[in-house]
Amino acid sequence: MPYQRPQHSQRGGQQERGGQQESPVQELKNKISKYSDLKDMPAEELIKIAENLGNHLQNKNLKTTQIRRFLDGIRKIDMQIKKSKSFNKDLILLLRPKLAYSAGRNESVKPLMEVLDPAIIATKSPEGFKKLVALIESIFAYHKYYGGRD
Repeated sequence: MPYQRPQHSQRGGQQERGGQQESPVQELKNKISKYSDLKDMPAEELIKIAENLGNHLQNKNLKTTQIRRFLDGIRKIDMQIKKSKSFNKDLILLLRPKLAYSAGRNESVKPLMEVLDPAIIATKSPEGFKKLVALIESIFAYHKYYGGRD
């Protein structure tokens, strides 16, 4: 009789929910969505999310330049906030259509958009914005670490 792998509730980063398996992207999205303000997310969880997504995006052959473009955009907003010394939630929310446009042009950006969209929505304070910047920088770093290419 051939060896059969035992069934577990977690397999390959996917959890079973009511007979259905949750994708790694959906799992990360759900972890972010439970925070009403991103500032409340512990750094340890942010790092885990970034590592998992960075690895997933590298496996999906997302190019580093795709993440870098978005990171550059968020750094421009960061500079505007620092220069004006006032937090403007509208600037952050306007990142959502930029991500959607990028995902529409390149299918491999879609997982990045699916995870970052709830993070953008949950950015409601200057501290939350700092966490958003850290999340994107961490995703970029782990993507490179796992072999992401330009």
